[in-house]
Amino acid sequence: MSRQQILKWGIAIPLVMSLLSGCGGASPTPIVIGAIPTSTPIPPVPPAVLPRATAIPVTATTGPGSGEPTATAEGEGTVTVEASPTRQDPIDRPFLMKIDRISVIVGRGTLLEGRVANGTLEANGKVEILGPQGNVIRPTVLAILISNIARDQVTVGDYAGILVGDIVATDLSPGMLLAEAGEYKSYEEALQQLQ
Repeated sequence: MSRQQILKWGIAIPLVMSLLSGCGGASPTPIVIGAIPTSTPIPPVPPAVLPRATAIPVTATTGPGSGEPTATAEGEGTVTVEASPTRQDPIDRPFLMKIDRISVIVGRGTLLEGRVANGTLEANGKVEILGPQGNVIRPTVLAILISNIARDQVTVGDYAGILVGDIVATDLSPGMLLAEAGEYKSYEEALQQLQ
């Protein structure tokens, strides 16, 4: 570098630094939001274009616990929503869990992780693993873990790890179902309970 270039850079660098340091105290330019102009009103829609309401006849129903009809006049009434007698609450159904993750714990067994969809599983419960081609594997439950803490049971909604033994991990794949032993006839039947 020549002497002239050194002098140019010697002057330019302090000048740029002083300009940049002066910008630190500057405030941003304020934004002023003006009043929103009023627009012309939207013309009403002609009645011929609007959909017409249809009357639904109300029939007399009996209220819960009383033998009297709850509909008192034409057009008035109540609708009571009752649970379907064919579907049980998930907590009352047999245990079912979709296997999301499979881990081999050397010296202990195979850890099957997933969210419990139905029922409750005790630590000494009997389970079977249902596969899509009619595969049924009957492992032994060694432990139940929730957040890596041993538990006595898991129930609906828990994301749990079930440590099982007496199986070969390569026979398993995510998507298989861990179910209470003898409660589901096939993988397809158990899969319907998840929906």
